[in-house]
Amino acid sequence: MSRSVWTETFRVRTSDADLFGLARLDALFSCFQEAAGHHAQELGVGRVALGAHGCFWVLSRCWMQIEQYPAWGQEFVVRTWPQGVHRLFAMRHFRLLDPAGGEFGSGISAWVVLDAAKRRPVRPGPFLEHIVMPNESKVEGGILEKQDSAQEMRQLRVVTVPYSDLDVNQHVNNAAYVRWILDSFGQGQHEMEQIRSIRIDYLAETLLGEHISIQAQSRRPFGNQTIVGLRTPPAQSVFQAEVAWQHRVC
Repeated sequence: MSRSVWTETFRVRTSDADLFGLARLDALFSCFQEAAGHHAQELGVGRVALGAHGCFWVLSRCWMQIEQYPAWGQEFVVRTWPQGVHRLFAMRHFRLLDPAGGEFGSGISAWVVLDAAKRRPVRPGPFLEHIVMPNESKVEGGILEKQDSAQEMRQLRVVTVPYSDLDVNQHVNNAAYVRWILDSFGQGQHEMEQIRSIRIDYLAETLLGEHISIQAQSRRPFGNQTIVGLRTPPAQSVFQAEVAWQHRVC
């Protein structure tokens, strides 16, 4: 019998840690993605099962908040579960726990089933109707409302999509966009601040060799900031993120 709530233990590897010896945000995204994928497989709706219908999962939106980043070598647990369907979105919540069970982060994600040939979404309900929702306290927050339109942006840099950022779906992996955001700021910024939370919406596929302009709103220190990725040319949004910065806690 499949488990309605999935727990999986990870360790912060050397390649996951930043210059402060803490897990990078993109590494935490990757761990959540792994846990979500393994749980989908356990529930009978994983990559192979959807592939038999000519479909695959993509992460469409995700909000993650981090109270304390785990350190290099530290183990932590991803606890995740399905939280129903809203229109084209299959919702999934998660909590990040330390070895003693204390919560240091949490989040909400919205996934979409794409037709592999047409690259268009299909309704997830028929794939998920057999799944029993767990009796689990939901994570408070929301990602169903669209983000406000980005205004008064300035370019931080241009990314040329490298081979190493692609995944098995032949497009840029969701965690790579988070890494692009981190890499768009210098060491001085990261020494002073760290990301407390991020809401990121994935708006279009990005492919090998494409040029993506990373742009951001100006802001006051320790405030919120809108960051977008625009495919050039033409100017098409491929992601939009709302990032909340805080004073670095090492």
